[in-house]
Amino acid sequence: MDDRKKERVMLEKEIIINNIIKGHILDISEGGMYIHTQAEFIPRSVLDLKFSLCNKQLAVKGAVQHVEEGVGIGVKFINLSVEDYTCIKGILQTGSQVKANETGAKKILIVDDNEQSRTMYRTKLTSEGYSTTEALNGTEAFRKLQETRFDLLILEVWVEGLDGFKILQIMKINPLMKDIPVLILSARSTPADSQKAIALGARDYLVKMTTTPAKLAEKVKSILAV
Repeated sequence: MDDRKKERVMLEKEIIINNIIKGHILDISEGGMYIHTQAEFIPRSVLDLKFSLCNKQLAVKGAVQHVEEGVGIGVKFINLSVEDYTCIKGILQTGSQVKANETGAKKILIVDDNEQSRTMYRTKLTSEGYSTTEALNGTEAFRKLQETRFDLLILEVWVEGLDGFKILQIMKINPLMKDIPVLILSARSTPADSQKAIALGARDYLVKMTTTPAKLAEKVKSILAV
């Protein structure tokens, strides 16, 4: 079985690679993990990985399985100890139980640095029965995506921190995020931007100037009905 298809849970943890390079774990499985880092690594190279889990410091080795330049790497564990494997297995079981217990309204994350825009669209979507969460920039949005399983992401591509295009790149290669539909809602309307967003996996590209709250709600309904 492909390690990337094994059950994974999102995990926001700092990791030290080869005793010097800092990165962030995005998800973990029995076989390995995905690490967000802009450092360059060669496929099949073996890395020393140190991170905190189960209230202790783990030091394991991992082989680089796939590389997304400037975004991150997928790593396969090598010779995990029984104790470390048991720890990771427990994390996976806890994460599966949380997912199984999730109920209620569809969860939508709105990412926009314009407070007026967020308020206007949030008010309409809330009135339609959706549960909304907001993020002011890309870095905050990425953290919230790690913390919560959203049903839809409404994304302004031109935000501070990680821009919307980088978020789309990361989501596209993250097993736990790649199936979350993304709707771009941007103040900018160049053909290049819309083409790039769609190529990176966005479901649609709407422009704020021509998108009323009612129109956005209808688009959200059509996406979530699929």
